[in-house]
Amino acid sequence: MYDLLIKGGRVIDPARNIDNKLDVAISGGKIAKVSRDIPVDESRRVVDANDKIVTPGLIDIHCHVYNGIFSRGAEPDAVGVRQGVTTVVDGGSAGEATFGGFPRYVIPASRTTVFCFLNLSSTGLSITPELRDWKEIDLAATEATIESNRAIIKGVKLRLVGKLVASEGVEVVKLAKKTAGKFGLPIMIHIGDAEKQVSPTLTRELLPLMESGDILSHVYTAMHGSTLRDDGTVMPELKEAMQRGVVMDVAHGRFNFSYEVARKSMAQGILPMTLSTDVNALSITNIVYGLAVTMSKFLALGLDLKQVIEMTTINPARALSETDRMGSLKPGINADVSILEVLSGDWKLEDSQQETIKVSKLISPVMTVKSGQLIPAQPVAQPLPAN
Repeated sequence: MYDLLIKGGRVIDPARNIDNKLDVAISGGKIAKVSRDIPVDESRRVVDANDKIVTPGLIDIHCHVYNGIFSRGAEPDAVGVRQGVTTVVDGGSAGEATFGGFPRYVIPASRTTVFCFLNLSSTGLSITPELRDWKEIDLAATEATIESNRAIIKGVKLRLVGKLVASEGVEVVKLAKKTAGKFGLPIMIHIGDAEKQVSPTLTRELLPLMESGDILSHVYTAMHGSTLRDDGTVMPELKEAMQRGVVMDVAHGRFNFSYEVARKSMAQGILPMTLSTDVNALSITNIVYGLAVTMSKFLALGLDLKQVIEMTTINPARALSETDRMGSLKPGINADVSILEVLSGDWKLEDSQQETIKVSKLISPVMTVKSGQLIPAQPVAQPLPAN
């Protein structure tokens, strides 16, 4: 007898090349079976997913959820399970000196799985722009924090902002790489400097240092440090990095996603590997909202539904080295499932540069299944229909 049966949905599981009307059976918090016509009397509970999209649990690989400690941290479940997202990854809100609240307070209070990238700056984003000088980096303490929290920390975060990066450039990137490399972890690099302090050539200089599995955040930023050259072409170092397996991550955010940059970059073959929100407490009610809205923007930019699901399921699971637990609906894997619907209508969706596009399709969360438990979708806010 199954614990839960999700009946009759359009199951899209890019990891297994599945796109069909199927049933998903769950037992003991694990995926038990994905098949046609599983009898309803074989399950204790049945969810009717007719006309809905059933996917592996969505993963937001870059957001800010250090709620209650970082001033702009959103509640993990508001970004996560209440929006159809089963796993969230904090993108460097905390450094080694401020990390302790994650395992002590934030993670135990969350139904959503929470991972982190540890900021190279000891105080994380408590003071911004961070990294004013070398004194903000304590390598021994950073390494000890990673070693003690290997199940939570998935890499080292570095934002290319601040006086230290402006003066020392790629030397700070090399230090982040060396620190992460000691643990076999990737770096996550933020490009886009609102203060315009760093060298305009720094992005080109850092890209050759990035290896397969490293993550470039804000790949479509229009801010200082963008990957587009003055003539509108992408820098060749970006194409080379993509070919090496560097993860191109959207990380939308309030300031670092441009439709214009995305259009030009995608036309030149620079497609995202992962879609993420960079959402925080300030943008969860506007502009960004959540992962389903970011997915909707990329539908409007020309990707298809299977692509945007791949970029929010198996691709981020691979980037996190967590494919044994998430990212697909393979039998035996954790029963993290997202139930979505694609609404038809008219909406205006804004980027970080105040450009608005009109879309006729909006991906909307309906229900989350987290470790086999049902959680109805309750987004904090959603885009309003266009007048």
